[in-house]
Amino acid sequence: MVKTSLNRIKNTATHCASSVLLRLDIATEESRQEKRFKLLGEKVLQALLDDRLDTLKEDPSIVELIGAIQEKKKLILELRQKSNAKGQNK
Repeated sequence: MVKTSLNRIKNTATHCASSVLLRLDIATEESRQEKRFKLLGEKVLQALLDDRLDTLKEDPSIVELIGAIQEKKKLILELRQKSNAKGQNK
């Protein structure tokens, strides 16, 4: 009886810690994504001010940023789906 109760407490604590870490991962990735969007916005604004919008597609740093944003978007979506699945398995 005591062992069963302790196992339940241990399992609950493990599940809770896992959920918190997963939410922390999501928050971290969203923060990184926000920084990328901000950097992309700054580059686009500068291109607008310098009247060189047509060169954005050829700028390697822009292409790299957009690729990183798309990859992080997928990662965040996967983490959210994993979090939702854990929440439903309670």
